[in-house]
Amino acid sequence: MRLLRRAFTSIFIFTVLIVPVASGAHASSENTGSGMSTALTDGAGPQKTTAEIAREMTNPLAAFYRFDLEGGYQTFSGDIDGADDQSNWFQQFRASIPFREKNGKGWVFRFSLPYIDDQPVYWVERETYPEWHIRQLDPREIGDGYWEPTHAHTDDVTLDLVYGGVSESGFILSYGIAGILPTSSDTSNARRQFSLGPLVNVGKMTDRGVYGALISHVIDVSDNAYANVDTPDMNQTTVQAYLSYGLGNGWQLVSNPVITYDWEGDSGNKLNLPLGGGIAKTTRISKMPLRVSAEVQYFVANTDRFGPDLLFKFSLSPLLPSKHTR
Repeated sequence: MRLLRRAFTSIFIFTVLIVPVASGAHASSENTGSGMSTALTDGAGPQKTTAEIAREMTNPLAAFYRFDLEGGYQTFSGDIDGADDQSNWFQQFRASIPFREKNGKGWVFRFSLPYIDDQPVYWVERETYPEWHIRQLDPREIGDGYWEPTHAHTDDVTLDLVYGGVSESGFILSYGIAGILPTSSDTSNARRQFSLGPLVNVGKMTDRGVYGALISHVIDVSDNAYANVDTPDMNQTTVQAYLSYGLGNGWQLVSNPVITYDWEGDSGNKLNLPLGGGIAKTTRISKMPLRVSAEVQYFVANTDRFGPDLLFKFSLSPLLPSKHTR
């Protein structure tokens, strides 16, 4: 089964990397630049308004030189003794880099570097069981344990590489690959796997707001050769929904829940589903657009043994002034 999944992933990656290049070259040779949308127009042109930039920034894979500094606090719950008492602070740096083409579409590369101060893990007989492992195995079957936070280390780096854009009608479509690198320096919490899979971003941009979903599915394609234990399979679907409604003057109502489904998890330990929202403000500091947002998410469904319960997050997102903001 794993061999089939890896073969599918390889075929998909080949399709994503080769087909758009060929189609882009063909479109450029026919000089079809007149079909470009407002969001992806080349050239100098007039500067976009703050409202236009705010609307486009709702799309997590918009063609901007964008840097997100995100932080937050979350609480946990579960039926393992002490699970309801766990919480942690987290930070994340994310950068997006667009590569434009003349047919109105282009590539966007995005990566994120998480930093977790005190991720709780469950200890049984000197072995650690982080949240993702508890979904697949009940550590209480091994013996009695206790909770203890991990040390402050960086977590695994995530990568996205997509091709697409926004049509003149406001339809958002991009597709590509998502990856997770085994870069965590904390072995008590890390999967120690390289994971890869398909990604698609579908949405709609209207005069007042934007809505859509960034959907990815990753599987483990290799294990850490230096790991001295077998790591459970990675087979997870993630849906990052996004929604904004413009209030005027750069203000927006926003909602960005991240839904995960672990196909390897036991019954009742697969789905984490948050709902909630917040507010965002986009402004300019000189020529640099800047977006600030804050949200509260409550998990209406979470994994039984141990999972997130309540999430508070805030972000600061500057954009580099460029042709993408004109």
